[in-house]
Amino acid sequence: MARKIGDGKREKIVYLLDGTSLAYKAFYAIKKDLSTSQGFPTNAIYGFIRMFLKLYKELKPKYLAIAFDVKKKTFRSKIFKDYKANRKKAPDNFKVQLPYIKKFLECFGAKVLEKEGFEADDVLGTVAKKLSKEGIKVVIITPDKDIRQLIDENISVLSVNPQTKEKKLYDLETFKKEYEMEPSQLPDLFGLSGDSIDNIPGVPGIGEKTAKKFILEFKTLENLYENLDKLTKKKKELLEKYKDQAFLSKTLAKIDTDVPINVSLQDLELQIPNGECLGEILKELEMKSIQSELKKLFPDIELGKEKLEKSKEIPKEKLREKIFPKDLFSSSEVAVIYDDELIVATSDGYSLLAKDEILEFLPRRGVIYTFDLKKLYHEFGEKIKDFPFVDLSLCEYLINPLKKGYSAKEILEERLEITDMENVKDYSHYTVTIGRKILKELKEKGLEELYKKIEHPLAFVLYKMEERGVLFDKDYLLKFGKELSQEAKKIEEKIFLLAGERFNLNSTKELSRILFEKLGLKPLKKTKTGYSVDAETLEKLALQGEEIAKLILEHRKLSKLNSTFVKGIIRFVDEDGRVHTKFLQTSTATGRLSTHSPNLQNLPTASDLSKKIRYSVIAPHGFKLVWADYSQIELRVLAHLSEDEKLILAFKEGKDIHTETAVHLFGVSESKVDEKLRRVAKTVNFGIIYGMTPYGLSERLKIPVEEAKEYIERYFKKFPKVKDFIEETLKEAYEKGYVKTLFGRIRPLPELKSSNHNIRSFGERAAVNAKIQGTAADIMKLAMVELYKKLKPLKAHMTLQVHDEIIIETPEEFLEEVVKTTKDTMENVVRLSVPLTATVKFGDHWE
Repeated sequence: MARKIGDGKREKIVYLLDGTSLAYKAFYAIKKDLSTSQGFPTNAIYGFIRMFLKLYKELKPKYLAIAFDVKKKTFRSKIFKDYKANRKKAPDNFKVQLPYIKKFLECFGAKVLEKEGFEADDVLGTVAKKLSKEGIKVVIITPDKDIRQLIDENISVLSVNPQTKEKKLYDLETFKKEYEMEPSQLPDLFGLSGDSIDNIPGVPGIGEKTAKKFILEFKTLENLYENLDKLTKKKKELLEKYKDQAFLSKTLAKIDTDVPINVSLQDLELQIPNGECLGEILKELEMKSIQSELKKLFPDIELGKEKLEKSKEIPKEKLREKIFPKDLFSSSEVAVIYDDELIVATSDGYSLLAKDEILEFLPRRGVIYTFDLKKLYHEFGEKIKDFPFVDLSLCEYLINPLKKGYSAKEILEERLEITDMENVKDYSHYTVTIGRKILKELKEKGLEELYKKIEHPLAFVLYKMEERGVLFDKDYLLKFGKELSQEAKKIEEKIFLLAGERFNLNSTKELSRILFEKLGLKPLKKTKTGYSVDAETLEKLALQGEEIAKLILEHRKLSKLNSTFVKGIIRFVDEDGRVHTKFLQTSTATGRLSTHSPNLQNLPTASDLSKKIRYSVIAPHGFKLVWADYSQIELRVLAHLSEDEKLILAFKEGKDIHTETAVHLFGVSESKVDEKLRRVAKTVNFGIIYGMTPYGLSERLKIPVEEAKEYIERYFKKFPKVKDFIEETLKEAYEKGYVKTLFGRIRPLPELKSSNHNIRSFGERAAVNAKIQGTAADIMKLAMVELYKKLKPLKAHMTLQVHDEIIIETPEEFLEEVVKTTKDTMENVVRLSVPLTATVKFGDHWE
């Protein structure tokens, strides 16, 4: 029976971890986009620490060491240059994380082992065998199988699967039962069968089954070769031919247990974690959840700086005196935080208020620091609008738009370097100090005007839009949903007919079986669980004429329309038929707004069927809907920023920029530009904005890469200053680490510091895109702020903003004036070197 892993403090067990292997598993198990706000990848670090702490809590070790591979070539690669040659080179964004993993372990008090010229397995093997000879129990923890050759009466291997979290302990008894041989015979087995993972060749034509049979019969590779006459002629000839390769393979597979490394049991004893060291590294990595976990494990250690004083609750009268001093010319600094409770605080302490008391504590002069001002508007309405609020959430967002969150708790935790804040009120008195720092940073970064003129007033506009909501025709949506379901059902039956059986269309496994096994279609790419049936794969199969792929794509489109947009919207319709979507001001790096509950920003427009969703937005009785759409605003911004004369002239002359581009790309007259050529030109125009590569453009247009490359080159020949603008933007981005919009909005670009080419390329695309799209977003927000002021006297209400479009409900008697006001405001809110054009339409439904 396998021995149970015990408590390492009660039983003298040494735990040895294969750090490199576990780090690799963590890297591929945790989502790739996990990174700090500066863009440094942290998925391998986070995954490794999580696995390590879980093992620590379960095993409670007293003795522990973690071994890592060293970059330099090992003795194996010297005797066989193709050793592990089939393995992909370690990704750059994995390699940069390894030093942090080792640093964390050192701060934790664990021994890190490595030796140049040897792999982690060899180091583990040497230490394990040395301790075993001294009668000390050793458990090696690794997902790799080859380490099991070390198992003996004192050495066990704990196999950990990061995906399934399954653990299995192999001791001598368990190993023999499963493998039917001695652990020391594994290198002999690999000598014959090879190991595809490490590119150990073995003997061609000898599989694992045959190899095992030989080793069971002859015990060792040497003994097998001394008894070749007992084999069939064919096997004998094969083994003779590849004799050198067989013994080379055994050498490669055998773990070296004589690495020149001097480690004693005392060296492996875990030390008390260094709180200051852990605090610093986890702060840099922005891993607050790990900090909290460590605090629970080690309550007595201080992670980083000294403990802050908690806020004191003080009587309301005392707080009121502080906020309203007797000196009539004094101004106050106060914080109002609405986080489950209504908290009002100064730098001295805080009081909890009833909601109807808030006006008694709001000074007219000075500063009222708060978080998420829009939330306060929803709670207290217009009566608080004209008080001197400063929304620290919006300010912090402008300073760094890449953070994960901007709530009171998140900002206080980060600014105060607290990892275990349970209640905001406990640290609320620090808000005043933090507020001053944030305002100072806002000014130093040139963001004060952006906050005052756009973001701050916009918070109130969005509150009014959320309060009114968007009116939907629920009956129409229900009817449309039924139509979608019926159509999806018809397509489903066609799919089953082509498949020759009924199956679960939502099951990736089932769909893969039907397409690639039963119907014999050629799979295009493989995933961990089988062949991919994603949209890209289905689109390629559809282009090859596979009818079933076309139908599956159509079925998915209908199902998504129904579930995401029809049912998704109906779920949020209130008793008045309105949907009160939430506008997010702090969720995108470019400054664009987004929405949730439900997400109305991604209402589809691609097909006539999709447009029926928009048609369900209606005007209430006595009103008309007005919708205004900026025409090609991002391309107009590009013309202004690049100062390209030809681009500016095209817009000034009112030419269709996509037709104009098509004329140059294809060398045809304007009259010869059909819808297909215009579509290609449009894709190129917007591809330039989004930093599309020739490969990306070729994928989008379904054309060869060389052709796509030629289109881009022709574009830059036509508009040379656009290319100059892109190059200047990238130069600025690399020098400063950020880019700015026309209005001063900052987009940090930590991706440009990455050693990973793909991450850097993304950063370059983001730099150009942020400058253009961010400026367009600022213009739209400014237009919304101005429009709100002008529409209020006309009793018209903005209800929705989607990308470059604004939707307004206007009383019928003011329709003409609202249409004119909207167009004038949007087109003249800023002056660029090219005219801004807004197309304004109206009706009973949004079409």
